[in-house]
Amino acid sequence: MNEGPDWRRTAPVGMVAGVLASLPRAALSIIAALIGVRNIGDPAIVVLVLVAVSGIALGWVVLGWRHHRYLIGPDDLRIEQGILSRQVRAIPYDRIHDVALREPLAARLFGLVEVAFDTGTGGKDEAKLAFVTRAEGAALRDTVRARRSGVAADAPVIAEVTPAVSETRTLFALTPGRLLLFGLFEFSLVVFAVLAGAAQQFDFLLPDLDWREWRELGGQPLQWLLGLGLAVQVIAAVLGLLLLIPIGLLTGVVRTALRDWGFRLEETSRGLRRRRGLLTRSDVVMPLERVQALVLGTGLPRRRWGWHSLRAISLAQDSKDQSHVLVPFAQAAEIAPVAALTGLPLPGDGVDWRRASARWRSDRMVLAALLPLLAGAGLLLLPLDLPAGTALVPAVILWLLAAVLAFRQYYLWRHNRHALTGDLLCSREGWLSPHLVVATPVKLQSVELRQGPLARLGDYADLHLGLAGGTLALHGLPLPEAQAMRAAMVARMAAVDFTAANLART
Repeated sequence: MNEGPDWRRTAPVGMVAGVLASLPRAALSIIAALIGVRNIGDPAIVVLVLVAVSGIALGWVVLGWRHHRYLIGPDDLRIEQGILSRQVRAIPYDRIHDVALREPLAARLFGLVEVAFDTGTGGKDEAKLAFVTRAEGAALRDTVRARRSGVAADAPVIAEVTPAVSETRTLFALTPGRLLLFGLFEFSLVVFAVLAGAAQQFDFLLPDLDWREWRELGGQPLQWLLGLGLAVQVIAAVLGLLLLIPIGLLTGVVRTALRDWGFRLEETSRGLRRRRGLLTRSDVVMPLERVQALVLGTGLPRRRWGWHSLRAISLAQDSKDQSHVLVPFAQAAEIAPVAALTGLPLPGDGVDWRRASARWRSDRMVLAALLPLLAGAGLLLLPLDLPAGTALVPAVILWLLAAVLAFRQYYLWRHNRHALTGDLLCSREGWLSPHLVVATPVKLQSVELRQGPLARLGDYADLHLGLAGGTLALHGLPLPEAQAMRAAMVARMAAVDFTAANLART
């Protein structure tokens, strides 16, 4: 392999961190291997096999590290990796939307970070370096950003670059008390899904018992419970379900703490910097000019007390960080300054909100109720050879369901609204868990007007707005309004030359 003075490798101790980080993913394979060798009678052969397998794995890790290197070039970042199949990536700096630093628990033990380069390709990292020292990761991020902007095309190599020092201002911080309250609202029963998956993976370790044998394993208490009446059994089942509440609350608190421990949002000269995480610490900086839209969301229980979340739809999306969460849990008064800083302020009281077409509402109500209506009529009219009167009850239930579905569409129509005011486009949707999207037409990729057969008959249309990091659509607009909104947004989009803006910024 051709070595050069500018090519660099990741930290050697990162091999140890990588092995530790991969142990949870390899746990099933390790357990299966141990179960496979336990049938070997000779302990010496078992030890020899384990030593041989460990030596091969260690050699493979070292070879992988030897063949993984990167180069900070004048125009692009190059990464080479692979043992049997070599892979070479050259990423121009102007395609790198952001550089994120992550600190998994294994890496934090050795003072290392993972550097992830986001190119906006569907929420996937185009490339990553795991692992480098914290200082080297910060310097690498600053070097890439400098060369991306063009102000440092001849900047020195990473070893001579020091992280930029800038004034920072804390916009939002999640205190431990607020984190605990947030976790209580994040009720989750995912622990049972994990246990079910583990039971499915390790079913070969469980005894092969039918339901009668499982019943016998319950012993006298279970026999006593099964011998009671149906009402007592129902009460016992309800009490069992109530026990799920503390489990769900505890799971929500633990998941929230792992994800958002130490959450801090800061304003820097580079943009908004967000740090969070307990075991895996992430450090993401999002330039303000890449923010396309904001999403203000809430849930059914938290809405009652005025708790909301704020996330950004950006040109640089990161699936591992669940898009760009700016404020995970706060009141509207705390969120408003953050939204205003991005240039997308939350709408006030004077906004001219509009609803979808009344004809679109009627069509949606009919379509939602059509299937259960027809199914109920079919039960009564078709010769199904059923006893007299037995089809009436399910038919009535289906018709009641049709009424509920139709009313749901009407209620959503009353709550879903949109507005185009100045340079802001606002869309509010949802009933039980409403969310508000605030976007600027200037940063949209496209504006598409769509009409299906019913829309052409009803003289209404949908507007689908192109966002690099998400989707936004306005449904059922009266056709003249949809055409006027599209024309207005296209005019705003065409008024800004992003090529000239980027050249001016560089």
